[in-house]
Amino acid sequence: MSSTMKKEIPMLQFLPVSDGNIIAIRASGKLTHEDYQQFLPLMEEQIAELDKVSILFELDDFSGWELDAAMDDLSFGMKHLSDFERIAIVGDKAWERWMALLAKPFLSSGEVRYFNRENLQDAWDWLREKQELEKAAEQIEPYNHIMVAVDFSLYSIHACKRAIELAKHYQAPLTLLNVVPDATPYSYYGDSMDTYLIDPNVVEANNQLHVDKAEEHMKAFVDGLKIDLGSGIALETKVMIGEASTTIVSFLEAQNIDLVIFGAKKKKGLNKLLGSTPSYVQNHTRCETLIVPLQESVFE
Repeated sequence: MSSTMKKEIPMLQFLPVSDGNIIAIRASGKLTHEDYQQFLPLMEEQIAELDKVSILFELDDFSGWELDAAMDDLSFGMKHLSDFERIAIVGDKAWERWMALLAKPFLSSGEVRYFNRENLQDAWDWLREKQELEKAAEQIEPYNHIMVAVDFSLYSIHACKRAIELAKHYQAPLTLLNVVPDATPYSYYGDSMDTYLIDPNVVEANNQLHVDKAEEHMKAFVDGLKIDLGSGIALETKVMIGEASTTIVSFLEAQNIDLVIFGAKKKKGLNKLLGSTPSYVQNHTRCETLIVPLQESVFE
């Protein structure tokens, strides 16, 4: 076949894709200026149609570019820097990985990652990731069970008022949970010291005393909220004993709760606002977390 004849198999091929704004391209052999002359108009059409695009470049026995083709590639890339969301480059050569690294600084709003050929599925998963997140964001489900972690403070009252509004809106049951710290002492080595020094019956009785007091506080707390409860809300209360963070997480999972609410003192800085327990819960449970801050000046 002479060099002037048209190639039977193009070195740049579109792969059929049915995933939103993803374009898949297979590049093989050594790319020429003629390859780009045929390919780039089609690429321009797809970008114009899809607006922001993500691209899978599958390099199959790829050996690079001729000089004119390299200039075509660079010119096209510079023109469309802001049109790419994600670019996944799939190959099996070390220099192809370096090519992906060199491309990263030039993308104004997109990301580039390299994947070995055996990890092709990972490349597809990464490109589809944002689409899946966008679909999830569009499919907001109503809350089915709301919980407030209460310590009977004014901050908890404020959080409960917000929870009552949400429970009424979603017609969702509302649970108030208070966690009483376990009174069992521990040695420096992590062993329970009641084995050595304290009668377990005394510890158990002490814990039960704290639970009983907490249940009394809970009843008074709920009585103070009755004016806000109105009718039509299924309200339950629960007092548990244990370490606050892990106990709350266990309760949320066991009850299949999809929103947990905390009251907090309003301070500057997100970390100060969240506190250790809400931060732990947010990072260790699947349900949503809502922090309801309250300025101290409101009740001074």
